[in-house]
Amino acid sequence: MKIVLDTNVLINGFRDEYSFEKKIIDAVIAGEIAAFANRQTLQENKLISGRLINNDEYKNQLDNFYTVVNWVVNRRQVRVVSDPEDNKILESAIEAGADYLITSDNDLLSLEKYQEVKIVNPSQFWAEYKDEGMDLWKQWTGYITKHKT
Repeated sequence: MKIVLDTNVLINGFRDEYSFEKKIIDAVIAGEIAAFANRQTLQENKLISGRLINNDEYKNQLDNFYTVVNWVVNRRQVRVVSDPEDNKILESAIEAGADYLITSDNDLLSLEKYQEVKIVNPSQFWAEYKDEGMDLWKQWTGYITKHKT
């Protein structure tokens, strides 16, 4: 599964250890989900998080997150929403072939989907992510049950 995280998701993740944002970041660090970003956005994320977050432990976790993010180069520009920074995030999602763009930004969320990218908030993503996992779990347990000797 491929995702792109908006800066607001990274910033909000430090506020609550049990938040959906933090769970998503942890899943990326653990290698369960592949995150993508362009270099410019990631540099901006580092700068903004450095200014807004004063929790050293969370800053270290974000540094771990930044090391596992896959790079994309935005080759095409889109002008779908009014904020150019939001368009850059959307461009990265398109270039990465992301399944999800995860954001708390209402302008982006109002799109719901752009091309093949679903645009969801962190709780929507986590519910869909866990539901997909449950489907696989149900399939696996069904297979085991059918093939018991």
